[in-house]
Amino acid sequence: MLWTSNSSTIDKTKKKFKIYYLIEQQGNDPIIPDKQDLEQYTNGIITWQGFRLNFLEKLMRPEAEKLMKKLSVESVSEDVVLVSDESNVEKCYRIMLAEMIVNMFSGHLKLNYRGEL
Repeated sequence: MLWTSNSSTIDKTKKKFKIYYLIEQQGNDPIIPDKQDLEQYTNGIITWQGFRLNFLEKLMRPEAEKLMKKLSVESVSEDVVLVSDESNVEKCYRIMLAEMIVNMFSGHLKLNYRGEL
Protein backbone atom coordinates (compact mmCIF):
# COMPACT_ATOMS: atom_id res chain seq x y z
CA MET A 1 0.00 0.00 0.00
CA LEU A 2 1.10 3.54 -0.72
CA TRP A 3 0.51 6.30 1.81
CA THR A 4 1.49 9.93 2.24
CA SER A 5 2.20 11.88 5.40
CA ASN A 6 3.74 15.04 6.71
CA SER A 7 6.76 14.60 8.94
CA SER A 8 4.99 15.41 12.21
CA THR A 9 2.32 12.76 11.62
CA ILE A 10 4.76 10.01 10.63
CA ASP A 11 6.74 10.66 13.82
CA LYS A 12 3.62 9.83 15.86
CA THR A 13 2.58 6.65 14.09
CA LYS A 14 3.30 3.26 15.58
CA LYS A 15 2.81 1.27 12.37
CA LYS A 16 5.88 0.06 10.50
CA PHE A 17 6.32 1.71 7.12
CA LYS A 18 9.06 1.89 4.56
CA ILE A 19 9.59 5.64 4.61
CA TYR A 20 10.72 7.80 1.72
CA TYR A 21 11.53 11.31 2.87
CA LEU A 22 10.93 13.74 0.03
CA ILE A 23 13.68 16.14 0.96
CA GLU A 24 17.07 16.91 -0.55
CA GLN A 25 19.95 14.49 -0.23
CA GLN A 26 17.87 11.49 0.80
CA GLY A 27 18.40 9.74 -2.54
CA ASN A 28 15.02 10.87 -3.82
CA ASP A 29 16.09 14.02 -5.70
CA PRO A 30 14.56 12.89 -9.03
CA ILE A 31 11.08 12.89 -7.44
CA ILE A 32 11.20 16.03 -5.32
CA PRO A 33 10.53 19.55 -6.57
CA ASP A 34 13.45 21.73 -7.52
CA LYS A 35 14.52 23.99 -4.67
CA GLN A 36 14.12 27.07 -6.87
CA ASP A 37 10.51 26.15 -7.70
CA LEU A 38 9.69 25.65 -4.01
CA GLU A 39 11.23 28.99 -3.10
CA GLN A 40 9.45 30.81 -5.92
CA TYR A 41 6.11 29.29 -4.96
CA THR A 42 6.64 30.06 -1.27
CA ASN A 43 7.56 33.66 -2.10
CA GLY A 44 4.60 34.15 -4.45
CA ILE A 45 6.72 34.46 -7.59
CA ILE A 46 4.96 31.54 -9.25
CA THR A 47 1.43 30.29 -8.64
CA TRP A 48 0.44 26.85 -7.41
CA GLN A 49 -0.47 25.99 -11.00
CA GLY A 50 2.99 27.04 -12.22
CA PHE A 51 4.66 25.04 -9.45
CA ARG A 52 2.48 22.04 -10.25
CA LEU A 53 3.31 22.15 -13.98
CA ASN A 54 7.05 22.39 -13.27
CA PHE A 55 6.92 19.49 -10.82
CA LEU A 56 4.84 17.24 -13.08
CA GLU A 57 7.26 17.97 -15.92
CA LYS A 58 10.14 16.88 -13.68
CA LEU A 59 8.31 13.63 -12.88
CA MET A 60 8.24 12.80 -16.59
CA ARG A 61 12.04 12.50 -16.73
CA PRO A 62 13.50 8.98 -17.08
CA GLU A 63 15.30 9.07 -13.71
CA ALA A 64 12.06 10.05 -11.96
CA GLU A 65 10.10 7.37 -13.77
CA LYS A 66 12.65 4.74 -12.71
CA LEU A 67 12.34 5.72 -9.04
CA MET A 68 8.54 5.94 -9.20
CA LYS A 69 8.41 2.45 -10.71
CA LYS A 70 10.58 1.14 -7.86
CA LEU A 71 8.24 2.75 -5.32
CA SER A 72 5.18 1.31 -7.03
CA VAL A 73 6.61 -2.22 -7.00
CA GLU A 74 7.53 -1.91 -3.31
CA SER A 75 4.05 -0.57 -2.53
CA VAL A 76 2.45 -3.76 -3.78
CA SER A 77 4.13 -5.92 -1.13
CA GLU A 78 4.78 -3.48 1.74
CA ASP A 79 3.44 -0.32 3.29
CA VAL A 80 5.33 2.60 1.76
CA VAL A 81 4.86 6.20 2.88
CA LEU A 82 5.97 9.36 1.09
CA VAL A 83 6.86 11.99 3.69
CA SER A 84 7.38 15.74 3.35
CA ASP A 85 7.17 18.71 5.69
CA GLU A 86 4.14 20.25 3.96
CA SER A 87 1.08 20.44 6.21
CA ASN A 88 -1.36 21.80 3.59
CA VAL A 89 -2.62 18.64 1.88
CA GLU A 90 -4.55 20.63 -0.74
CA LYS A 91 -1.28 21.98 -2.16
CA CYS A 92 1.23 19.25 -1.48
CA TYR A 93 3.76 17.72 -3.84
CA ARG A 94 3.85 14.35 -2.01
CA ILE A 95 0.20 13.84 -2.95
CA MET A 96 0.89 14.86 -6.56
CA LEU A 97 3.73 12.32 -6.57
CA ALA A 98 1.52 9.54 -5.16
CA GLU A 99 -1.17 10.30 -7.74
CA MET A 100 1.40 10.26 -10.55
CA ILE A 101 2.72 6.89 -9.36
CA VAL A 102 -0.78 5.44 -9.32
CA ASN A 103 -1.64 6.91 -12.74
CA MET A 104 1.54 5.57 -14.30
CA PHE A 105 1.79 2.11 -12.74
CA SER A 106 -1.49 0.89 -11.26
CA GLY A 107 -2.52 -0.61 -14.60
CA HIS A 108 0.42 -3.01 -14.40
CA LEU A 109 0.36 -3.67 -10.67
CA LYS A 110 -2.17 -4.10 -7.90
CA LEU A 111 -1.16 -0.78 -6.41
CA ASN A 112 -3.35 1.03 -3.90
CA TYR A 113 -2.91 4.60 -2.70
CA ARG A 114 -4.58 4.92 0.69
CA GLY A 115 -4.12 8.66 1.15
CA GLU A 116 -2.80 10.64 4.08
CA LEU A 117 -2.06 9.01 7.42
